[in-house]
Amino acid sequence: MGSAGLARLQGLFAVYKPPGLKWKHLRDTVELQLLKGLNAGKPPAPKQRVRFLLGPVEGSEEKELTLTATCVPTLIDHPLVRGLAFTSLKVGVGHRLDSQASGVLVLGVGHGRRLLTDMYNAHLTKDYTVRGLLGKATDDFCEDGRLVEKTTYGSVAFACLTRF
Repeated sequence: MGSAGLARLQGLFAVYKPPGLKWKHLRDTVELQLLKGLNAGKPPAPKQRVRFLLGPVEGSEEKELTLTATCVPTLIDHPLVRGLAFTSLKVGVGHRLDSQASGVLVLGVGHGRRLLTDMYNAHLTKDYTVRGLLGKATDDFCEDGRLVEKTTYGSVAFACLTRF
């Protein structure tokens, strides 16, 4: 992809975050995959440079030396000398989801990172679906938390009817 590909990486895009995965890990994974794509392109041919090499005169039996102009590749741009062309890429996150939550994360790259603030300040409608288990209480209100209280069906039904 190269630097032309980096110039095209501008904007916002959506990524699905499954439950059990932290948002930062997902963002880092997307960043790593984008960097792999940018660095996967074939490196350009090395630039040639004119060098004057000292050598014996051809066809002469004497020990006479002369300078000969030759073209040699410049290795300063070689990937093994220079390293990877792209080592970091800034990917912004529009909002954060809890590790147990699933949903869509909006990510921004390049100029799209500036748009994340505008999108956040627009107060767009959000839709939440809550899932719960009646009759079970944990210390941190998560399904994998330590069980604090457990009750029967009759107690739950009675408690729900009396509150509404």
